[in-house]
Amino acid sequence: MTRPISAAAAAAIEAAIARLLRDTTAEEELTVSRLATEAGLSRATLYRTPKLLARFRKAAAIRQPAPKPHSATADRIRQLEAEIATLRGRENDELRALRTANNRMAQHIQALSLLVGEMERRMRELQAEARPDSRRVPLTVPLPR
Repeated sequence: MTRPISAAAAAAIEAAIARLLRDTTAEEELTVSRLATEAGLSRATLYRTPKLLARFRKAAAIRQPAPKPHSATADRIRQLEAEIATLRGRENDELRALRTANNRMAQHIQALSLLVGEMERRMRELQAEARPDSRRVPLTVPLPR
């Protein structure tokens, strides 16, 4: 069994209820925690006064704005958010594919660079093997026009 609160605590709660109902706007939330802070008491003390607490909750319920009806705008927002999520997924897939292609091309470039280096080395070997008395013909490749 809980012991009753003092008359001073009850008066503080009554005054706090009156102040909160008078000074708060409809958008501000009226909670038991806020009432306890306003009264300078603990929430446990408030819970020991069920009649005052019920009166506060009833007044707070009347003051709270009614929930907004479901609107077409909210549906459209949800639809657009879903579309954005889908597009981001596609974008991530495309980026992944581009990175893969880029890595593949970098590997091809590296392989071709090694091949060119090997061919240049082989050309130098062949030029060194060429006899000094033989006529040297430079290797040229016709350029496309």
